Amino acid sequence: MKRQNVRTLSLIICTFTYLLVGAAVFDALESDFEMREKEQLEAEEKRLQGKYNISEDDYRKLETIIMEAEPHRAGVQWKFAGSFYFAITVITTIGYGHAAPGTDAGKAFCMFYAVLGIPLTLVMFQSLGERMNTFVKSLLKRIKKCCGMRITDVSMENMVTVGFFSCIGTLCIGAAAFSHYEDWSFFQSYYYCFITLTTIGFGDFVALQKNRALQRRPLYVAFSFMYILVGLTVIGAFLNLVVLRFLTMNSEDERRDAEERASLAGNRNSMIIHIQEETLGRGGGAGRSCGGEMGGGGNSFSSQLNPHQYFHSLSYRIEEISPSTLKNSFFPSPISSVSPGLHSFTDNRRLMKRRKSI
Repeated sequence: MKRQNVRTLSLIICTFTYLLVGAAVFDALESDFEMREKEQLEAEEKRLQGKYNISEDDYRKLETIIMEAEPHRAGVQWKFAGSFYFAITVITTIGYGHAAPGTDAGKAFCMFYAVLGIPLTLVMFQSLGERMNTFVKSLLKRIKKCCGMRITDVSMENMVTVGFFSCIGTLCIGAAAFSHYEDWSFFQSYYYCFITLTTIGFGDFVALQKNRALQRRPLYVAFSFMYILVGLTVIGAFLNLVVLRFLTMNSEDERRDAEERASLAGNRNSMIIHIQEETLGRGGGAGRSCGGEMGGGGNSFSSQLNPHQYFHSLSYRIEEISPSTLKNSFFPSPISSVSPGLHSFTDNRRLMKRRKSI
């Protein structure tokens, strides 16, 4: 089985195993909490219905109204600042879900906008990540020279270490800022930054959704937008180092296999059948020997002649056989072609008889 197939099968097995492990862990951590929360909500629902004498249908309508009004509590969502925020979440595939197009025209444009914007954004972040890695590599090399280190080459381990701590630092800076502006705990802010910069985007924590921040706090809005874009660039640079190397393994193996197949085909094409012919003196018998060898290009012909011996050798490439060559060949064989060499004048008549007998 090919290495690519083995690697792909291993990745499939590992992914499904990882999913099963994750499902088991989330089940153990969240299922009991979910049931307790559901029981509390049902008890509160019955209490409110009894207290205010609300029917089941009226309560469901009220619930729907509250849920639909939730996005508008943050202020106007579809002015330019809010629309820019929504466009960022679309092309970066974050997709918080805090706002969604309400008109058919808006939904149609959103699909068209995403089809063009998502590939453009992915290419941009990959290019920025590569440039950032190149800059960091040159910076590390200069630092090593300034420190007087004999080995100034930057290894992959150095780059991965710098990229890892850059990601941690970016998340910590964002967590500190959002915990201050959004009144979240540091852990909640760190969780928001991680979910945002990995483009998971659950939407349970969304910045700029309190006290009409989109209209009243332009500096905070600008910081949020820049943090998302710069943070995604840092994460993209780190993923270029860690993930893309594994993504290109299959293509490298395919190229290597193609080169091996081309090399084997070239060796087969260069196969040569070497035929040697030896004739003894006037009174002696004649012997012939044929041998095969691997060799380089072209046909080679050599002959050696003395009063007592005739020697004729010929190298021949199989692919060069033609019908005309076979017709005039010394041996009437479908796999070899021999052209007669020089013969001594005294042996000419005898050799011609031998050819006829053959």
